[in-house]
Amino acid sequence: MTKKEYLKKGYRINLEIETKKEVLEELKSNLDGLQAIKLSENVQGGHIKDDSEVVNKMNKIIEMEKDLNELCNFQIKLSGAIDKLENTNERAVLRLRYILNQTWEEIAEKMGYSLRQVTRIHGEALKSFKLCP
Repeated sequence: MTKKEYLKKGYRINLEIETKKEVLEELKSNLDGLQAIKLSENVQGGHIKDDSEVVNKMNKIIEMEKDLNELCNFQIKLSGAIDKLENTNERAVLRLRYILNQTWEEIAEKMGYSLRQVTRIHGEALKSFKLCP
């Protein structure tokens, strides 16, 4: 994997984290609804209700939380690798682009540089950046 591919992975992960968080919240709210229905039902005696739907949703929630933790750990690792760059402008460009998912135009505006200057700094940052093992 090249340096740029590694950094782009961080760019895509942000979107994945946000969508997984939304799905996780939806699953949790659905689970709360299922549990409320089960708790409010009258016990008719003798018949044990199948809780597999609740168990399946709980398993999905656990799996999704594990996935989210892995994605967040990658972001932390990426951020640590960016922090190792000596040049503050290079760190800023990489962090704004690959951690905060900003466009080149947004980065240029935020840093007070031209788009051309930002792409030059990015190129230098790629040369200086070291991949995490």
